[in-house]
Amino acid sequence: MTNPAIAEASRTARVLVFTVDDGPFCIHLDWVEAVYQREDAPLHLVKEGDSVGRFLIHRGQPALVIDLREAFGLNGLLGATDRSALMVVRAGSFLLALQVDSCVGVRDLDLGTKVPVASTLVRDGGLSVGYLVDLDGKMHGLLEPNRILSGTLREQLDPLLKEAQAFRDRQAELVELTAELRRNPTPAGLKNYARLSRRNGRTRAAGAARLVLKHVQEHEAGAGDGAVAGDMAAETLLRDLVALSTARRTGTVIVQPAGGEATEIFLDLGRIADARVPGEWGRGALRRILAAREGAYRFEPTETAVYPQRIDDSALWLLVEVTEQLSEERRGRHLR
Repeated sequence: MTNPAIAEASRTARVLVFTVDDGPFCIHLDWVEAVYQREDAPLHLVKEGDSVGRFLIHRGQPALVIDLREAFGLNGLLGATDRSALMVVRAGSFLLALQVDSCVGVRDLDLGTKVPVASTLVRDGGLSVGYLVDLDGKMHGLLEPNRILSGTLREQLDPLLKEAQAFRDRQAELVELTAELRRNPTPAGLKNYARLSRRNGRTRAAGAARLVLKHVQEHEAGAGDGAVAGDMAAETLLRDLVALSTARRTGTVIVQPAGGEATEIFLDLGRIADARVPGEWGRGALRRILAAREGAYRFEPTETAVYPQRIDDSALWLLVEVTEQLSEERRGRHLR
């Protein structure tokens, strides 16, 4: 005898209702892995040959951004657009991030009294991409995720998916490499970081790593020896901090701006232990010191290190990180 609860469940389906171009759609809730607001979902560009796409990383997997206009072949008529949310669904071997205008909510679809009607848009083999269903008194398109992509579109997306997976793998390498550089930076590690960052489109991170690496190599070759002092306008402070770090010096770099209060960077056996500007200590102070372009600086060695120490990263990695941040800030000011 059929269990009444099972029979009732087979006549209903829980669906997520969403809109695209003011058209109401729905999809079985079990197919939906996540919904991201557009501003909360960092998107990455991927290129392979003449094809360009976007994707996000969801639970360690790349999800290719697809608009239903593109999937249904309507881009030529309606053009491309950006929408406010991304709905992650599984479509065979692809994880898709479908662009949607809004998610209305979850509804119970009565399959017993309102039988779905197959849509006229079909895929390879004559299979419909979905069904028309009556929900809340309006007709909705009930999508079948495995049929959203045509065979042609799958072929176009397949190389982009492979490149997106390679991006993800490089990103995982960067996470591991960053942890290692925080503890024990090496020229080989910095070179690898620059290479992986460039491949993943992080040009400012790559440039920062190459700049610090250049100063490391100069110090190893004997450049930068002698008195540690200079002018901030000459932009040699970064070079000298690399030299002090490589030589494992302990002391204070004192920066004296014209007509202002002195600021300080404290070193402990080559590690940047702390930094101070008026009203601020730590990383923020270090960033402000390195951003300055006026004044003079000098290094004064000490027997003991400063305490407390608010910074706990290797100097070389910290200089890469701050240099990248300053590059981003300068780019932002230029764009404004």
